Amino acid sequence: MRRVIGWLTAAIIVTLVFGSVYGSLQQLGRRSANAAPAAAAAAEVQQLGSETLTAPRLELTPDTGVFVIVYGADNKPVSGTVNLHGTLPVLPPGVLQSARDIGSDAVTWEPEPGLRMAVVARPAAGKVVVAGQSLTPYEDRDKMVQFFLAAGWLGSVVVLAAGYGATELLRRRRPLPTS
Repeated sequence: MRRVIGWLTAAIIVTLVFGSVYGSLQQLGRRSANAAPAAAAAAEVQQLGSETLTAPRLELTPDTGVFVIVYGADNKPVSGTVNLHGTLPVLPPGVLQSARDIGSDAVTWEPEPGLRMAVVARPAAGKVVVAGQSLTPYEDRDKMVQFFLAAGWLGSVVVLAAGYGATELLRRRRPLPTS
């Protein structure tokens, strides 16, 4: 029974280690998705008032790079570099209000199924600047990390089980001491 408890303890420890590594890498990847939008929002906040965004508008897709949208005091889009079905997309008003209340907000926004964006919102001169980018490349990378960690975990558990099985086999084959 002690050997079974030892094997189960080792399997639980291996599971916790691989789970912790995955959780850490997943969070690191997701948070890094905010870096480029945060920089774009900061740059636009500095330029706000000097000009409106005149970059050509691209359609919001799973491949969309960094985009910027400026919202007025009424939470309606004023200008931007991206469209959703031909018009400037509208973020939930709670994100814009949160940015006004606490100075910034960073969220995952899903304007429609299958379209997930990392967005950062910052207030400026009565407006809110929102910058974002698609999470698709980050989520694809996350799936790859998940696959490799699952394979490592499975390999580790198989090695532990084989070690336990070999130990039991040797123990049973060992001749009993005679007195």
